[in-house]
Amino acid sequence: MITIEKLRKFLQDEKYEFYAHAITEAKKDGVEPEDIIYVLLSGKIIEGYPERERVLVYGEMMNKIPLHVVCNYSDPDIMYIVTAYIPSDDEWTCNYQKRRKGGRK
Repeated sequence: MITIEKLRKFLQDEKYEFYAHAITEAKKDGVEPEDIIYVLLSGKIIEGYPERERVLVYGEMMNKIPLHVVCNYSDPDIMYIVTAYIPSDDEWTCNYQKRRKGGRK
């Protein structure tokens, strides 16, 4: 699994791309690409999906609203930002960092 430091290195080296889905979903929640980058630079990995080579990052945007960002690290040369969304109270607990029992994955 990738570390948050390695994710940040991709960002600092400008070796990342957004999936169109990430931009579309983020815009639905009023989230801009800059918010996503901010969360990746300041947040932490809360779940890993090694079978898909993805991680879920949690952080707060500058306006203190929580944000989840899914990143794909399957390519050693570039990181893909798969999706970003504001987590729901129905699915998350512990400050949006732990799934509720029965929550979807």
